Amino acid sequence: MTDGAAELSRGRAVTRVLWITLVLNLVVALAKGIFGLATGAMAITTDAMHSMVDATANVIALFATRMADAPPDPLHPYGHRKFEIVAAAAIGVGVGAAAVRFAWDAGAALLHGRPALHPSGLGFGVILTTWAINAFVATYEARRGHKLKSAILLADASHTASDVVVTGAVLVSYSASAYGVAWADPVGALVVVAIIARVSWKVLSSNLSILVDRAVVDPEAVCAIAGAVSGVVDCHRIRSRGTGGAVHVDLHIQVDGELSVREAHDLAHLVEDRLCAAMPVIVDVTVHVEPEDDDPESL
Repeated sequence: MTDGAAELSRGRAVTRVLWITLVLNLVVALAKGIFGLATGAMAITTDAMHSMVDATANVIALFATRMADAPPDPLHPYGHRKFEIVAAAAIGVGVGAAAVRFAWDAGAALLHGRPALHPSGLGFGVILTTWAINAFVATYEARRGHKLKSAILLADASHTASDVVVTGAVLVSYSASAYGVAWADPVGALVVVAIIARVSWKVLSSNLSILVDRAVVDPEAVCAIAGAVSGVVDCHRIRSRGTGGAVHVDLHIQVDGELSVREAHDLAHLVEDRLCAAMPVIVDVTVHVEPEDDDPESL
């Protein structure tokens, strides 16, 4: 399979996962939202909004993944994979913004007071069923994200995984309401907000590091592989950037100054091949060849 065909197949697989999770997230959000609004359960309603953010993130991801699958072009010579990273960062921002709104409503309920809820069997059924769906979605999406090396799937899976904990907190607050604890519902909503805020920061910070071209692979490991190639005297100025599944590396190597251009060129290609074989995440290597008597610090 060619690189273009492999990337297209990967894109279709990521899109399929996103459609499945979108449908399930909408089911969860509707179930919680309808019940929460009908009964006035603040924690459940907040959790429904959390699930709706999941669904919105899926929609953003579907558009971003379609753009990320486009092959390199003159304006985007390194490809379009960073569109996934932009979308993942947008998820983090969106989740954080939602957390502020949730916190405001829950805080107002605590300050002004509100009567205790009257839990029902239907309520417990909604919570437990959506809990099971969230657990399935989080596990499925994370597994596929690791296999496909998709930043957008891993970011979304991280957020969905928080739903499992969030729904657990909602279950506790809903149960406490059965004993007349009026503040349990808004406190449960605030717990949801805290978890949402944590996930937002985790997703945002991990993807911003890629957008600002933080080093992706260990330069010492790259130097060890390149330095082991016969004919390479030294290596330095090792840089890397990109996503976890598509890393670009450039480095300088020093060789015998008496080598012909052809010999130096072949040696550079050998270094590239060794690096790509040892580190499959590398998709492109640029090797700068220098004579060994040059001072690396002066270049």
